[in-house]
Amino acid sequence: MDFELSIKMNYDRLTDSEKEMAKFMMRRPQDVVNMSIVELGAAMLSSKSSVLRFAKKLGYRGFSELKYVIRESMKVPALEPSDLTQLLKQDLDWIMRYVEQTNFQPFLQKLKDARMVFLYATGFSQNNFTKEFSKDLMLAKRANMLISGESNLLMSSSIIRKDDLIIFTSLSGETPGIKDAVRMLKMRNIPIATFTKFGSNFLSENANYSFFFEATPLPDHQYKQQIHSLIGLELILDVVSRKYREFILFDE
Repeated sequence: MDFELSIKMNYDRLTDSEKEMAKFMMRRPQDVVNMSIVELGAAMLSSKSSVLRFAKKLGYRGFSELKYVIRESMKVPALEPSDLTQLLKQDLDWIMRYVEQTNFQPFLQKLKDARMVFLYATGFSQNNFTKEFSKDLMLAKRANMLISGESNLLMSSSIIRKDDLIIFTSLSGETPGIKDAVRMLKMRNIPIATFTKFGSNFLSENANYSFFFEATPLPDHQYKQQIHSLIGLELILDVVSRKYREFILFDE
């Protein structure tokens, strides 16, 4: 998997010293590919074993694979966004790189086999994109049901069955009002799929199938709270609906 992408997906799981390793490698990729594991450990005031643990935590088999991935990533010119349109392109590029490196097959099989698919969105934009996803699934003859509101989710969590599937769409994955329902679903071994922004969060940590999208904050002088475009969520849901259609038409 792409080095920067693996950092994004695992960053919250890294220790402070491992985060410093990640910053060092992203700042000095040429040095990393030219060094031995012992030399790199010394340069980062660490050890050979710490570098190896770091590589494995990112999902690589060892230091050699990590070096290879970094060397390959250096061939891709860095995209420096100069305006908001470029920022959008960067986000979409990240998501498509993620899609190319993600195995959707186990989730698609569960999506097909589930008795019923339930969908829950945690916000206004998430709900709009999830409704479109629901419609796409219906057109592919995949029955599904949208759950609206935290109280309805909590009530539904006690009646959803183990042969069902529930899908959550969220920006942060940390919505306080749904955590009890998610805990109940997990306790009852209900299959859970989540679509959230890159990074470790409550929903992804409790999911059987977790997928991610990029959502870089947008500058705004009027609001203290960060503003995000959720076009990345729309894109990843559209990718999944297309992959599901391919799966039921061509993979059986």
